[in-house]
Amino acid sequence: MPAALLTEQQKVDLWVGKAFEKQLPILSGTLGEIEAVLAKDGYSAADLAHTILQDPPLTTRVLRMANSAYYNASGKQISMVSRAVIVLGFDVVRSICASVALIEAFLNKVPRGRLLDEIARALHAAVVARFLAKQTKDPVPEEVFVSTLLRRIGHMVFWSLGEYEVEALDMAMRNSQDGTVRLEIDIVGFPLRKLSAALIDAWHLPVMVPTETDMSNSRKAVDEIAWGVAFEAPKGWATLEMRRVVRDFAWLTSASEEDALEAIKSLSKDAFDYAQQLGSKDVALRIPVASGQSSIGVHDDDPSAMCEGDKDVELRVLHEIANNLLEHPDVSSILHMVLEGIHRGVGMDRTALAIVDPRGTELRCKLALGKDRHRFVEKFLFPVANTKPHALTEIVQKGGRQMFDPGVRDPNGMFVHPVYDLFEGSSFLAQAIVVNGRTMGVFVADRHSSSRPLDKDAFDNFCLLGQQANIALAMAANARG
Repeated sequence: MPAALLTEQQKVDLWVGKAFEKQLPILSGTLGEIEAVLAKDGYSAADLAHTILQDPPLTTRVLRMANSAYYNASGKQISMVSRAVIVLGFDVVRSICASVALIEAFLNKVPRGRLLDEIARALHAAVVARFLAKQTKDPVPEEVFVSTLLRRIGHMVFWSLGEYEVEALDMAMRNSQDGTVRLEIDIVGFPLRKLSAALIDAWHLPVMVPTETDMSNSRKAVDEIAWGVAFEAPKGWATLEMRRVVRDFAWLTSASEEDALEAIKSLSKDAFDYAQQLGSKDVALRIPVASGQSSIGVHDDDPSAMCEGDKDVELRVLHEIANNLLEHPDVSSILHMVLEGIHRGVGMDRTALAIVDPRGTELRCKLALGKDRHRFVEKFLFPVANTKPHALTEIVQKGGRQMFDPGVRDPNGMFVHPVYDLFEGSSFLAQAIVVNGRTMGVFVADRHSSSRPLDKDAFDNFCLLGQQANIALAMAANARG
């Protein structure tokens, strides 16, 4: 159907489809999954960490931000996502993920200027909104940060896709005195705010809603002032519009206009620094700062991210697990922390946790990290009682640990079971989780997708983590009586 004959909603839907076709997985996938986890009753730090760990680039950037001066004033190294969630809290990690998502989704190619402007404004407004939310005693300021950050997601998607409408709107905005919304309707067929609303709904992203407190109207004021700062600051600190924003800021925070202006300048510097910590100098340079405040630095990749052959990284992760496991002696946290430690610290392509059912008759995979994890969780199960023994049933029954190679000659049928097809002939590690003499599950790990060999060092560190898990789980069980 010709575009001219489409309704406004059909045009919006076409652009939503384009966003999916261009594959923005960290927005439509991982970030949506994070929001789904946080929407559930009884979610845990382990649940959030597990979702983040499925995306290696997101894992790396979250850890870098968690170790930045912006979030980690103590300077104490955080090497694990599960630890970052515990130390920083759910809501802070959620806001980090949303910030990282924008950078990962839109700045992986050479971006156009208007896209950089949109991201800079979003980060700037979000930093201001979080400050104002705290000032107005909002119960969840990080929620305000995230919803502010993503409010104009449709504008970012539009400027990132590079269709002919993008060029036309860009030129019209340069040459026309008409309002931006009017130009959007004339050229694209709808105001871009409607694309934002549609994408927020389609990707299950958070949206700012009034709170149920007597401050229910403050969020609207916070939103308007935060975006006012982000739009007006680039035009100067003394314009008529900025003076209006300063007055509103002063009213909301019960400050003088002079103090309000200084706070706005300070928050602009905070937003500038935040963009730098995210790794985008181009975005940072689009956030205005007062004279003498700007300082562009170089931020290396997260020092705690796992790299092949980086023994220092491996030791840091192992050391952190050893120090922190006993601080949180609940079974779920211990198991998730060890799972992450094996996956990142020992450097495995795929790591899984399988649990013996309460009757002691079946071993079934509950969690997996790495390639083909969904298939692995679905297929990794087998009986452990009243069945012909094989390599993994012996691990469960004897409570041991071993490096296995299903590709070797197998006269005794030790690898005769469909579960071994999941390893496709590659070597793997397995270790029983034993608490007070009873096997409650098994950790398994391999390097099948990268074809890297499993050596003695990998096996020894795998065993060390398993031993720490067993000790911590025994202490947790004894603490419960």
